[in-house]
Amino acid sequence: MSKKEYGDEEFICEIVGAEQENQGEEDSIVLGERCIIEGRLYMLIPEDFVMMPPEIAEIKYPSESRPDITYTDSEGTTTISFILTRDKLKSEDIEAAMEYLQKVFTRVHPARGILSSDIIEGELRVGHFDFISPAIDGEIYNLVFIFSLDGRLAFGAFSCLHLDMATWLETAVQIASTVRIAHQAT
Repeated sequence: MSKKEYGDEEFICEIVGAEQENQGEEDSIVLGERCIIEGRLYMLIPEDFVMMPPEIAEIKYPSESRPDITYTDSEGTTTISFILTRDKLKSEDIEAAMEYLQKVFTRVHPARGILSSDIIEGELRVGHFDFISPAIDGEIYNLVFIFSLDGRLAFGAFSCLHLDMATWLETAVQIASTVRIAHQAT
């Protein structure tokens, strides 16, 4: 007896196969090194993140002080962004800069505290702290990291939905720890 075919078997197999592949992918986040600023700044970010188009960045960050560079997942809910400032910062002043920034964030969101704070010591000193901030449709987990780039203060920020924090927490800290300047070998 031959199996009856309806013409959609191949399509169904593709969907089931894709769902099985996606289930495995949800548990692992694959990072790859990206050049963030041509010839100057590199770091690991999720391989499936793409540069956020400027027109989307204008909507997501309506202020004129929006990040200079933003990478995002396909849904636009998880981002890694960068702001390069004109403010001078020496590597040895990262602790003081972090204390100041944490006070600013605490003043803006007084009911919320800083969850954790640390300095990653390596070839490049990177300070980071994390907190939860309110949003229109929920809460956002944020990990801010700072470092000195060419003697200037540079910010990075990892953000995701608070509901996704458990999935991203370890990876966010790992991402912040991979920032490197071009003249530093990996």
